[in-house]
Amino acid sequence: MQTGLTNITSATTTTLVNEDLRTRSINSIAMTNTHASTAVTVELYVQDRTNTVEILSTLVNVAEAYTNPITGSAGGIDGTTGTFDALTNVEVGDEVVFYEPTTITSIDPDGSDPAVTRPETLVIEQSVSPITVASLTSSTVCELSSIVIAPDDAVAKFYQLEKGYIVKTDIPGQTTLVIDSIPTINSTSSTLKIKTTSAGLAVATPLTLKIA
Repeated sequence: MQTGLTNITSATTTTLVNEDLRTRSINSIAMTNTHASTAVTVELYVQDRTNTVEILSTLVNVAEAYTNPITGSAGGIDGTTGTFDALTNVEVGDEVVFYEPTTITSIDPDGSDPAVTRPETLVIEQSVSPITVASLTSSTVCELSSIVIAPDDAVAKFYQLEKGYIVKTDIPGQTTLVIDSIPTINSTSSTLKIKTTSAGLAVATPLTLKIA
């Protein structure tokens, strides 16, 4: 992003410095919340381009639903929609890796019912690697970048590119926050980004960035 003025009008993540955008380090940012009264939450951070950290370990949460041993649903994920116990701090673009459940239950645990066919081991499959979060539907549901097959209670670990926060705060309405001490960004290995909540953001009441 070049120096000058820009307006952010919605909940989004905006890249300010990135080698791919042929942008450079910046000296200061003045962020003005133009809404009359509603605060906006801003996160200004440097993000590594390659190193990731685990930000959440959770479980697939789609239980088996059988009315009898051969009729019903095996549960788990079979497609691109994933339901989990939680998606706390997960963001679009995060990588997810699936592992077998720590405890496996079966409607026919001893194998005595010949009508029930069960694999000897539960198989986790994905069409490509890595699998990333394409969109967030709710606090427990997300769309994945490719098809995944994973059983209920499979462990899902989410990984995110490492961040170093410069500021994470609320800016009240009709208030300007000036950040002067922005570190030099090596754009070949890191990016500088700003994330905003929706709050009162709109075309008529944007968060205005003055970049120098």
